[in-house]
Amino acid sequence: MMQSLDCNLCKFKNQCLYSKLTSQLIRARWNKLKIIKNYKNGETIFDEGDTPNSLFCVCKGRVKITKTSDNGENAIISIRKPGMMFGYSSMCQGANYTASIAMGDVYVSSFNKNTWLEFLRLDFDFSIEIMKSFCTEIEDLQTRIALMLYKNARERIVNVLLNHISFTTQASKIPTVYNLKRNEIAELCGLRVETVVRMLRKLEKKKIIKRERNAIKIIDMKSMLNLKI
Repeated sequence: MMQSLDCNLCKFKNQCLYSKLTSQLIRARWNKLKIIKNYKNGETIFDEGDTPNSLFCVCKGRVKITKTSDNGENAIISIRKPGMMFGYSSMCQGANYTASIAMGDVYVSSFNKNTWLEFLRLDFDFSIEIMKSFCTEIEDLQTRIALMLYKNARERIVNVLLNHISFTTQASKIPTVYNLKRNEIAELCGLRVETVVRMLRKLEKKKIIKRERNAIKIIDMKSMLNLKI
């Protein structure tokens, strides 16, 4: 189902590249030309191997980007939150997409390649912000690789939980991670599911976290941050 959502009214607009557009005219064009679609939990936005023809932005919910290894196992490359773009690296490289899957009820806006190139041509400062975004993503990937090489299982899991606290609970007394499954944590950490289950149980026993059906609540943030070091 196609929907029309006003980016000016979006609570995540400051996390989105939309806020980096310097011209009100171009912002109006962004709002007019974007295509928004709703995806249900587990639905695919694009499949691995598809030819890139659009760039996407998460408006609501989360999207996981996955890649299949040579032995057929899936691995989560990243999880995109509201305001975050995806699909642009494949489009810029001319390489095939990796897979993208909705996590929960998700709204995604998209722009075709020609529209995106138009934004870049019309707004030089916006192009610079895109370059900064690429650099940040590379740095994040390097940090994740370093974590897998040099951090123990507990530190890896703690880092994943802290990085996936819901935006709406970040400033609350009990920051919460929603709808992140044990196997997804394992894929993000490069660990076995059994290891993740065991470590979550230990964190809960120490009253650092509290697990619920679709949430992990951080009830002792100070201890959580100490474990990250």
